[in-house]
Order: sequence, then structure tokens, then C-alpha cells
Amino acid sequence: MDQRLEPRLRVGTLCERTLEEKDGVLSLIRLIDRLVITAEGVDVPKDLPPGQVPVTIVMSWVNGIGDYEAKIHVDMPDGGSIESMTLPFHLDSFDKVQNHVIKMLIPVRHAGLYWFRFLLGDEVKGEVPLRVIYQRKLHPKKGTSPRGD
Repeated sequence: MDQRLEPRLRVGTLCERTLEEKDGVLSLIRLIDRLVITAEGVDVPKDLPPGQVPVTIVMSWVNGIGDYEAKIHVDMPDGGSIESMTLPFHLDSFDKVQNHVIKMLIPVRHAGLYWFRFLLGDEVKGEVPLRVIYQRKLHPKKGTSPRGD
């Protein structure tokens, strides 16, 4: 009998890093939902300069039986999107957990809201936002006072 029961998303989140102990227990360190990018200097760009931001994404699936494929889809504030590679996995009992820890470089071209969607096959099972904030800190040019005298 080929029994298949779709798992549920137990955890879908972003964090700074993870630790996996010898007994297999996964710890998530510094859960994040916003990222402040600061530019400092005398000539700071008005808009966020394009770059890449490393993000650790955690997906944990439980209570399923069968073979599945999961992936991450990221929608960016400018309308663009990226996807992670497909992550195949197998669950053979209801109490088995499948953890995926994915390190991705996210292209950041604009401040705003980035949506991370957790997919099982092609169906979204959960989502979390990451707010990117651009902060400018202008320093006075040498030879001028901070008041512009």
C-alpha cells in the first residue's frame, strides 16, 4: 500500500544562524524580521546601493508520510523574485521531522518588504516578511563645521 500524507510546515523562519547538536536538536539563533543597512560617510548615496545579503532560512516539516519537494520563493519589493533549489525529502513516520537549513544570498536593490514563501511542491504553506531599511549617516566634509559655517 502506497500511503501518502502531506506534512505540515512546523517552522518557516529567518535567522542569523543555527546550531545542530550531536543529538540532532536544532537551535535557531537571532530570529530576524528586519535588516538595517547603514551607509556612512561624507558622500552617501541617496538610494540603497545594490548588494547581496546573506540570510539563513529554516524550514521544518512534520507529520507526513511519503516523498516531497520543498523550496523557498522570495518576492522582492521591485517585483522581482528568486527561488532556492528544490529540496527533496522523505518522511516515513508521523513523528519524523525534516529540517532544511538554507543559506542564501539575497540580492538587495531596494529598501522595502521582502516576502519569503515556503513551498511544498508548488503550493505555499507559509510565509514570513523581511523588512530592509536603508539608513544614511552623513559626516561633515573636512574643513566645514557641522552647521555649514
